[in-house]
Amino acid sequence: MRQGAGILVAGGLLLLSACTSHKPDDFVRGHDLAPANLPLADRGRIYQEAIGASFQVGDPSLYLLLDPRFLPRTGGYGDGDPMSQAMQNTLLKSHIVQGTCIPKGGGSGKLAHCTARLAGYVVRFSDVFQLPADTVSVYLYVQRYSTPTSTGIGPLRFERVYKLVRHGTAWDAVAEGRLKLDQ
Repeated sequence: MRQGAGILVAGGLLLLSACTSHKPDDFVRGHDLAPANLPLADRGRIYQEAIGASFQVGDPSLYLLLDPRFLPRTGGYGDGDPMSQAMQNTLLKSHIVQGTCIPKGGGSGKLAHCTARLAGYVVRFSDVFQLPADTVSVYLYVQRYSTPTSTGIGPLRFERVYKLVRHGTAWDAVAEGRLKLDQ
């Protein structure tokens, strides 16, 4: 009986030392990953590729607005750090987004609202996180919005995480993960 108790105590000490030697971060997005040190053009291509993996960007009825706040690393959808004006301009010049909006409303099961020419979707990104070699990950949150004049639109929102690999100057989404949202 004493020998079993000694093994249990030794196992507990080993577990405790393992827990204290690595302090886990509190991040939900990019857990244990550092932000990638990439030029603005690469970040723009990464965000464009994430949108292209979620939508048919050639569809003329698709209307996307950019939420100019990054998704908080700690989770949730509240205020995040602001995206630089240079990054916003890069995405606007690409014409993949048609404007910016910080949506009003749109909590769990509710429709968000933006002042825009057409109803559509607001896209919001995390920072880009470095994985080994020429691989990165990015989170994309999408929320349907209505306008003051739109009718018959129901709420829709989703979040995905993409793993992207560099091929020359292009970035290709090679894996997608879906995150469960609190509804």
